[in-house]
Amino acid sequence: MTIYVERTEQREEDGWAIFETAVHHPRLPNSLYFRTLSRYSDHISAESDAPALALLIPAMALGEDIHLSTTVSEKLLRNLNGPVQTILLAIAPHLTHVKVIAKPEPRPPHHGDGLVATGFSSGVDSFCTLTQYRPDNAPQGFGLSFLTYNNVGSQRLSNSKEFIERYERLNEKASKEGFALVPIDSNMDDFFHKYKDIDFAQTHSVRNSATALLLQKRTGRFLYSSAYPYSSTFVGKTCFIAHADPVLLPLLGTEAMEILPVGGELNRVQKTMTLEANSTAQKGLDVCVTNEKGENCSRCEKCLRTLLCLEITGNLQKFSESFDLNVYEKERIRYIAGTIRGRRTYDKELQEAMKLYRFRGPLRAQIIASARIPEMQYKVRQLRKVVRNTMRAARGKWG
Repeated sequence: MTIYVERTEQREEDGWAIFETAVHHPRLPNSLYFRTLSRYSDHISAESDAPALALLIPAMALGEDIHLSTTVSEKLLRNLNGPVQTILLAIAPHLTHVKVIAKPEPRPPHHGDGLVATGFSSGVDSFCTLTQYRPDNAPQGFGLSFLTYNNVGSQRLSNSKEFIERYERLNEKASKEGFALVPIDSNMDDFFHKYKDIDFAQTHSVRNSATALLLQKRTGRFLYSSAYPYSSTFVGKTCFIAHADPVLLPLLGTEAMEILPVGGELNRVQKTMTLEANSTAQKGLDVCVTNEKGENCSRCEKCLRTLLCLEITGNLQKFSESFDLNVYEKERIRYIAGTIRGRRTYDKELQEAMKLYRFRGPLRAQIIASARIPEMQYKVRQLRKVVRNTMRAARGKWG
């Protein structure tokens, strides 16, 4: 069965400009919509490029072709039927190759007068991009014109009320940095949410790039903040699509808009260091993976990783308004010990930073790390689990 996609229709409703596309398939929602505040409606393209990209992975999960009744960028259509699917199949082999059928039509380029945008979440990556590509600091044609904030599945609290509350908090930070923040709300996640094996971390580059294509009416370049340094780039099976961004993202643009990864020349420690003089970041850096209200818990993996980086580089007190340093103090010994012995990419980056900044962790953390206590504790927990399961099975067998 084929997924049929109709022309995008536009309407105004309660201060929002809504761009909605009818979708015909019994296992998918009846429509795909994007909406932004009415004052930003002149940024939005009603072409079918965004829906074509947004629906690609759900179609590959279903194993169903997509037939669009309108035109799709000639460049994008070619890539969607070729290299893009090759990369996505390497990342998620459970997907199926499909056909994207539409009338190809080149999009008119902006000839240098297009705007430049980037996504903004007030995390390390997006603050780093904002800092690197300020208009007075960036290469010609790369200076940022505005920022975007998307609701395409990154937050568990994805209803409109929660999205607006998050947007208002971010908009205050963007304003302090001198940029307008364009919100784009969508039900795109409803198309992905039906399949448990295609979560956000494995698909965010495609979701956010589809939203970026909405802006091609006036925007000629979208800068996508990288999550990993170039040395971590590969195309293969992974839960994290960002590893493939330098290869994948340039294939998702059109004749009118480039989608480019930026920041891959820096590792996480170097990115964090670019923020040391940014007063907005010092007060409003948001890296937490557990608190969705724009506050850092100061104890999750991402909070602790950032806090340790700030401590190593001598910037911890500068960010005391973004984090609860009392909570960090309680977790600090354990986390430093784990980092000293860690083998993950982020552990190795922090280990190198410790050497570079001549940071010696607390003696207790060094003793714990050298004594292999974390591994011993893990093995004890695993042994207890095996014993419990064995006893439970025995009770079940013998009554």
